[in-house]
Amino acid sequence: MRPQLELVGYRELRRDLRKLGDEAIAGLKEVNKEAADIVATTARPMVPVRSGRLKGTLRTTGTTRGGIIRMGRKAVPYAGPIHFGWPSRPNAAKGWRGGPIAPNPFLYDAMDKRVPEVMAAYMAYLEDLPMARQLGFRTTKRP
Repeated sequence: MRPQLELVGYRELRRDLRKLGDEAIAGLKEVNKEAADIVATTARPMVPVRSGRLKGTLRTTGTTRGGIIRMGRKAVPYAGPIHFGWPSRPNAAKGWRGGPIAPNPFLYDAMDKRVPEVMAAYMAYLEDLPMARQLGFRTTKRP
C-alpha cells in the first residue's frame, strides 16, 4: 500500500496564513512550486520525443492552492492527446492520418515515483512553520 499524507485543516491554514500576511503565503507558494518541480524533473525524460517541442513546453507554477505542471501551448496543442490518448484520431476530411494515439500518462507515472519526496517537502515546510500548531494545524501519517 502506498503511503499517504493527510492534511487536516489545509483550507483553514491557508486562510489563517493570509491573515498573517504575504510572507506566510509566499512560503506556501514556494513549497507548492517545489513539489511541482520535483515531479517535473522526473517527468521531463519520460516525455515522448519526436521533434522535442512538447518537452520544451513543460513548466511549473506554485500557487496557494497547489503546485501546477503545465504542458503544451497554442503552437503545441497535442499535449493532452499524447498524455491521455486519442481513440478516434483518423479523419481524412481534416487531413489527420495514422491510427489512434495510445495514452502515455508520463506525468502521473512521474508523480507516483516521487510521492515520498513530495511528502517530505511538505513535511519540511510544516515543521519550519512555527505558527502551524498555534493555528490548529496537525499532520498525521498513515501507513
